[in-house]
Amino acid sequence: MDIRRFILSPDFSLRGWKRLPYAIQSISRPVTFFFRENQWELLMCCDGHSPIDWEKLTVTERDQLIKWENSGLIAPCRGNESLAAIQEYRLYPARFKERVQWSITGRCNFKCRHCFMSAPHALHGEPSFGQLMTMLDAFERCGIKGVELTGGEPLIRPDIWRIIDEILRRGMVIPTIYTNGCLVSDGFLDELQRRNIRPSFQVSFDGVGHHDWMRGVQGAEKAVTDALIRCRERGFPTFASMVLCRENVGSIRETVNLLAKLGCLGVKICGASPQGEWLSQREHYLTQPQIFAAFLDYLPHYFEDGLPLSVGLEGFFSYDKFSGTISAFSERNVPENRFGRSLLCADARRGMYVSPRGKVLPCMLMAGGAVEEMFPDMLETPLEEILDSGSFYMDTTDLRVSDFMAHNPECQSCGFRSECCGGCRAVALREFPGDFLAIDPLTCQYFKDGWHERKTALLRDILG
Repeated sequence: MDIRRFILSPDFSLRGWKRLPYAIQSISRPVTFFFRENQWELLMCCDGHSPIDWEKLTVTERDQLIKWENSGLIAPCRGNESLAAIQEYRLYPARFKERVQWSITGRCNFKCRHCFMSAPHALHGEPSFGQLMTMLDAFERCGIKGVELTGGEPLIRPDIWRIIDEILRRGMVIPTIYTNGCLVSDGFLDELQRRNIRPSFQVSFDGVGHHDWMRGVQGAEKAVTDALIRCRERGFPTFASMVLCRENVGSIRETVNLLAKLGCLGVKICGASPQGEWLSQREHYLTQPQIFAAFLDYLPHYFEDGLPLSVGLEGFFSYDKFSGTISAFSERNVPENRFGRSLLCADARRGMYVSPRGKVLPCMLMAGGAVEEMFPDMLETPLEEILDSGSFYMDTTDLRVSDFMAHNPECQSCGFRSECCGGCRAVALREFPGDFLAIDPLTCQYFKDGWHERKTALLRDILG
């Protein structure tokens, strides 16, 4: 008789949510894996105690255990081992959310021309520490693992370390801090290291020679480059975002190469949303065709420069240096026979955004406009109710590509329907407030005006 015992890796805990009751979640990262019921029954035997008769297992069950062991999910039990208390099964009273992008303030120490939430005027205010703890308690009750801090500028809060400590005390992790970089000092990094955490920093950088003007503060460019150098020297990962306008659009190549030199791992480049502060800056707008044209002009330089870092060009083009994958957010390529299962916005399934006022939205791009007022306030409505089947929030995030096609019969006859799949909900709502199944006009332009073909032809020439 071949009796074996296995135990779950110490980096994983047993978790479940409404409609997804069988899952494991990393203790150190916001990473979750889901299982079928028969797989779960087998995994439950990997508790360090239960004997597994290898000879009585099916071939499928043996292969499954071998696969889990090879991946590091489980390990052979060497002695009298047990699961730690934190690993024991917990079923959360809400639908699944893995992470939250949390605006802990609506204030900022910069005066950015394009701020969608008008942080220079603190239009969205700043929640009290007590209100933040009410939100954080709700995140914990609903099983949210990753808490990404943003603002406004999150580091201007005098109680930032109390907030960080409360997140960590609840067993959550902080994968990313969104910041303008001005307050990312050696002292701040010292405090992170003292807590044995190493979040990545997502910084704003709006073009070599243009950043001070765009951010409304003299010395902003030096502050962010100094922060990037500091993070590089101390091993903190950094990423950047660049917002395009008429003044800085010619600086893409120089900016990307500088960011790579400063140790940035990736950069996202996009146009400004026509809301908030940007509404009064119309003379600086770029049209979407102008942005697409700028991306086409830059792409050959990106390859000539040796793909210096990962880059995302507003749904137009994306290259991930870690995987070597070329893609585009606008090109979903979902087979039509899967429209009924494919979510209209896949990113909204795992993540959500919470504004300084406690508004719970599918993503940050929906904040700052009229659509934000349609969503619930978690300071007034329990998050468990918001993240429950049949709620307004869940109904909007559960929309399928098939729902979109039924709502837009003209799209059913479009030759790009399987590639487009409705486009971005935030952009669609910006153009058609209140219609969660509206057409995204920017994605329509991308396909119907020939930008997709031009980009594809250019990449074919570059890559052979």
